[in-house]
Amino acid sequence: MLRYRTQGLLAVGLGVFAGGCFGDPEIRTDLRTEGPPQILAAMSQSLVTAIELPFFCRYVGGVKDEKAPGFVIDYQLGNQLVCPDDPSEFVATDMDPRGYGLRVMFDELLDGDAVETLICEDNGVCAGSLLDTQPVTVTCGASNTPVAYDGYYTPNGNNTTYPLGPSIVIVPGSVDFATGTDCTVTMGANVRDKSGETVPAAEASLDFRIADLAIEDTDPHDAEEVDDRTVLDPDGAVGFAFNAYIDEATIDAADFEIVNTDTDAVIPSDFAVDGFNVAGDAIFIFGAADLPAGNYTARLKSGAVIGEVNGGTITLTADEDVRFVVE
Repeated sequence: MLRYRTQGLLAVGLGVFAGGCFGDPEIRTDLRTEGPPQILAAMSQSLVTAIELPFFCRYVGGVKDEKAPGFVIDYQLGNQLVCPDDPSEFVATDMDPRGYGLRVMFDELLDGDAVETLICEDNGVCAGSLLDTQPVTVTCGASNTPVAYDGYYTPNGNNTTYPLGPSIVIVPGSVDFATGTDCTVTMGANVRDKSGETVPAAEASLDFRIADLAIEDTDPHDAEEVDDRTVLDPDGAVGFAFNAYIDEATIDAADFEIVNTDTDAVIPSDFAVDGFNVAGDAIFIFGAADLPAGNYTARLKSGAVIGEVNGGTITLTADEDVRFVVE
């Protein structure tokens, strides 16, 4: 049966489908032919942005593995440097707390029947699944709590084009751990090559981290020059976007304020009582409708403690300001 994948991680929800079940791919670009399977790179993909970035690259004695990816042609990012030649320049990407997947890339083809189950329809379309085979274990937290997952095996691919391959793609069924939690993915005995060799035990586990809670963006963007600032509609709002889903119970209206940028005066209004709204991973604050024309700053104040739904928190060490204009 043909195991051939072109989809990214976002296609995993109901299984990733391939257009037919025939045989292993004939083109095995740049693969090793001897020795046990080695992990060349591991990627994290946000299930919100779909961007895929590395959290592991294989370096041996301070030298990048010759088969590990360097510049890769990525459909979203263009030419993406995955594994720099100098290991000191490599920075591991943490997982998106809102949802993430893992791609573990190998230097040779694996035994596909051991890694995944193919479920084929009468029309010849097949879906790969890791539910029955469970080729890896994923654990998180100090107690090494097991994480349920599904995914699929991708035999095609190479080290120069997206998606990287051959690879196993793993997508946790839920995200229940706090931001900043450390996790591990470990290859099991059925992650083996076609000769039956498994990943060496010393190299079979990869550590990764769920990203710390952080502010990702604001809407509108802050601007130094008045002419570059957004004119806020009377019913408009200023949004602070985070990388995790916010727990509204942790929000204190006293952590926000609107300031007249021209006079540095804090604007007294109903905003101080009920002028904010939490929507998923964003906090919106209101108040423009009550403001006369002028320049203003919406501020999430230094010292504010914001929490996300799985228990992680962030304490702001500086004001997060968004300057805007009311006409």
